[in-house]
Amino acid sequence: MSVAKARLFIIIGILASLTVGIGEYLLHYSPAGISGEISMLYNVELSRARLGHYLVVFGAPLYFVGYFGLRQLFIKTDRFLANLIFILGILSFSIGGVWVSSRYFAAVVFQKSMATNDFEYFLSQYESAYQVLVWVLRILVLTISVCYALLIHRNKLGLPKWLSILNPVFILGFIISTLFWFPLLGNHIAPTAMNVTHFIFFSTLLFSIRQRSLS
Repeated sequence: MSVAKARLFIIIGILASLTVGIGEYLLHYSPAGISGEISMLYNVELSRARLGHYLVVFGAPLYFVGYFGLRQLFIKTDRFLANLIFILGILSFSIGGVWVSSRYFAAVVFQKSMATNDFEYFLSQYESAYQVLVWVLRILVLTISVCYALLIHRNKLGLPKWLSILNPVFILGFIISTLFWFPLLGNHIAPTAMNVTHFIFFSTLLFSIRQRSLS
């Protein structure tokens, strides 16, 4: 498959980051700032969150296409790593899709049960069944980042080695860090951090591919 077709798939990955990113922003953003991965749901406006829910559900599968583009781009560099990054991408956004699709209903349950004796039970069940998935997702993204860095260093496409620094886990860490040194920005991008991460990740790679083709 040509680099041009791989670029098209990566563009679809960027579309996924925008669609899911807007959806997750609607699900999670609070003018008061981020108070916690679960407590952020206690006060979110439910009508807004419902719209976000549909955007993330329909947008998340597009990430599979973006990761297929990565596979096709690097398949001649290292077939094993290219296939592995594709599989890890599917696993990441299958698990991430399950987690993020739970958020609207969780917000409804928490807000309606907060003043009842059932609240702590619902909270503990959600934490054990869904919140643990966030840590699985982070481990998968770390593994993807290692594979990507190796592929960049071994690539046969003429892509610059410094691209390996702009891997998903590094970008994700940078985005989360803005909560501490630039909270005005962090409060807007951290609620949808994984999607901002992939927007930057796919976009910088796409830009580098274009620059390489023009040179």
